[in-house]
Amino acid sequence: MSATLDGRIAVVVGGGRGIGRATALALASAGAQVVVVARTASELNSVAAEIHSSGGRAVARPLDITQSRQVQAFADELRAEHGRVDILINSAGASFIGSLNDTTEAEWDRMIDANLKGPYLCIRAMLALLRASERAWVINLASKVGLTGFPRVSAYTAAKSGLIGFGRALAQELSAEKIRVLTLCPGPVDTPMRWSATPNLDPNLTIPAESVAQTILFLVSLDSRITVRSELVMEALGYQESAVPLGR
Repeated sequence: MSATLDGRIAVVVGGGRGIGRATALALASAGAQVVVVARTASELNSVAAEIHSSGGRAVARPLDITQSRQVQAFADELRAEHGRVDILINSAGASFIGSLNDTTEAEWDRMIDANLKGPYLCIRAMLALLRASERAWVINLASKVGLTGFPRVSAYTAAKSGLIGFGRALAQELSAEKIRVLTLCPGPVDTPMRWSATPNLDPNLTIPAESVAQTILFLVSLDSRITVRSELVMEALGYQESAVPLGR
């Protein structure tokens, strides 16, 4: 694919590892200037260094996206430096496996904060910057489980389902301003978070993070007159939720 994103400003939230990392690399390889955001500075610096070594442009910005003041300060920095954001990727997230009895209020709040509140804070803080772009994209990373549900991941499912609904509403609310919003709902992806949660999963049932990143690159490279109106589900051929070994 010969996508060209020269001159585009891309913010990749959760860009230190997994899908976010792969996406930051893909966008930078297509010419975008990438701002990589996450909480762990060492991971961000590694991604930025890899982009620089390939001749790309990247800035690492440690940030806790669940803290509104930090997010707003970051948006103010972007406004001062770039004046706009063309691509916002909300890829940060967290998972928790446990029955409802095992889901404490603290775990519930952590799931909502990481998977739903964070994207809300980022989009709200950067809305004026997205409006300043002539072809803005917001892509949220949810999960197929947000559409289907699954036992013992109720808090995670609730957060991802909320993100899907949030994206549907925003796609309608912002379409008149030519800001395109789409939610990706992948099945299991070959990422550190996946293997931490389900270490015994058959690797053949996962998809590479790079495949998700290439899909994102394709989407943000579409003609400015084109959008995608519904969630996009990605999964390995033959994948079934029942094959995911969560234990009981």
